[in-house]
Amino acid sequence: MFVPNFKRPESLGLPDPAKDGYRLEVDVAIPMRDGTQLATDLYFPVQPGVYPVLLERTPYGKHQSIMVGIGAPQFLARHGYIVAIQDTRGRYASEGTWYPFREEAWGEKRDGYDSVEWLARQPWSSGKVGSFGGSFAGFNQYLLVGDMPPHLAALFPRQAACSLRREWVYRGGAFELGFMFMWGARQSREALRNRLIQLDRQSLQNALGFASSWPLTSQPLFSDPFQWLHDYLNLQQDEEYWKQWDVSIHHAACDRPTYHMASWYDIFLGGSLRNFCGMRAQAASDAVRQKHRLIIGPWLHGPWVETAPTGRTAGEMDFGEEALWNLKGAMLRWFDCWLKGLANGTTEEPAVRYFVMGLNHWKTAEDWPPPGIQFRNLYFSRQTSGSARSLNDGSLYWNPPGEAVEPAVYMHDPDDPVPSLGGNTLFSLAVKHSGEEPSWDDLNAQAGSRDQRPIESRCLTFTTEPLSEDLEVTGPVQARLYVSSSALDTDFVVRLCDVYPDGRSMLICDGIQRARYREADYEPSLFEPGSVYPISIDLWATSNLFRAGHRIRVVVNSSCFPRYDINPGTGESAAKTTRKVKAENRVSLSRDYPSHIILPVNNA
Repeated sequence: MFVPNFKRPESLGLPDPAKDGYRLEVDVAIPMRDGTQLATDLYFPVQPGVYPVLLERTPYGKHQSIMVGIGAPQFLARHGYIVAIQDTRGRYASEGTWYPFREEAWGEKRDGYDSVEWLARQPWSSGKVGSFGGSFAGFNQYLLVGDMPPHLAALFPRQAACSLRREWVYRGGAFELGFMFMWGARQSREALRNRLIQLDRQSLQNALGFASSWPLTSQPLFSDPFQWLHDYLNLQQDEEYWKQWDVSIHHAACDRPTYHMASWYDIFLGGSLRNFCGMRAQAASDAVRQKHRLIIGPWLHGPWVETAPTGRTAGEMDFGEEALWNLKGAMLRWFDCWLKGLANGTTEEPAVRYFVMGLNHWKTAEDWPPPGIQFRNLYFSRQTSGSARSLNDGSLYWNPPGEAVEPAVYMHDPDDPVPSLGGNTLFSLAVKHSGEEPSWDDLNAQAGSRDQRPIESRCLTFTTEPLSEDLEVTGPVQARLYVSSSALDTDFVVRLCDVYPDGRSMLICDGIQRARYREADYEPSLFEPGSVYPISIDLWATSNLFRAGHRIRVVVNSSCFPRYDINPGTGESAAKTTRKVKAENRVSLSRDYPSHIILPVNNA
């Protein structure tokens, strides 16, 4: 008999089908291939019958999942779906041990696959199953492509990674310190609670047999509950380890209709775009290619996009009422099309819908990036712009430099890092009291578009003259720098900003690259101090209209703390060394080494 490892709070109560329009069965056990049982809440339409099934798999508590919080299961059940919200392995009411994503992918255990197929076999199921949810519940949907369940009919992943290494744990080789510290600490607390309950229960059932198991470490519940954090830090260069969670390897296998939801200021923006582009590029046919859709809004991380203020603001910017989007309605239309076969116009819609910030208006395209964009280089110059209080107050020009000039120089001190200020992040410096649950405001306290002037005095800046006409930048953004350093290793952080006539320097997008991983993720290459090296910094992507009278600015430095860990400059991991050195970093601005940013200009 299945006994849940977590009791649903009585304060939540149960729905009244006559009043609420759905009924709820709590803690239904779904068996995995190794016998582990995962607790699942099932939301049913009021009328008995056979229905398509939708599945969200979450580590955050099925009783309080993000989608439950916005009313999605309730809404979808009222519209003719059975909705399953499941606690993933080792979480809340489910059995097993917690190791993020280990049993989600294409390894020995495949919990997502087994859950989909179990739901498809039930007498109340039509045999068609869809998946939905975001963040963790988005990434575990993408991981299904490594062994696609036969009865999975459609997916709706929101704001999720493509590679666990590249877009969850590291970015450009730098450790996502702020996010991983916040997320890891909170997840470990729940995993320990769940494990202790299972230990107590097993001890009572068979104390002698349980305690005499040799070796004790062979018992999963005695394993190190923090092993996954140790692995993330110690195995950064182990390609085989990270390939377990690299969806790009299996992009060609995703032949099911997939609606990809992304946000300009989301921590997983890069992964969402890589998945959409990769799955379409590697599609086996044009018919499969046309089953993918992408929306990119001006939002932070999370599904709170339907109402103000969360649906229209990101950091210090308000993008207006048009930014709001009916997420639940979009999911319903998607699943109605692919699970019920309703002709509701979904298949005729453009493949891509994206929000142009600054213009504050939606546009559509048939691909990403939009066809017809022109990649143009904006070159860094020593010429003073007169617009910034920075270390150099340099300029930007569309024409490359025509002479040899001295590089721009600055110091990186590991003991005095430049602080984080906005961007595609998900962490909080707010102090929480014991027992308090995280809130949306906590998780996004540092995210979004924010004025960079408070940190620009410690950075290099390069700024255009005021624009004579509007300029739309839509698509992938990359900086190409020619750099040298007095240290064996250092970081380069690049920010693209929209400078308003009143002086505000509002962050549009940014990126970081750890120098030793500039050539390959798994084969570090140290600097020879004083030598000049090309280095590319991926700022992922944006869509922003730089208005006439505004300026374009690029900000360069070598730290962004606590968003990323601090580079010690020794060529070693900050997780393994106590040594650190100051680095004198140089950005070349000459004819032979023309540092620049590459902007996707949309002239359409």
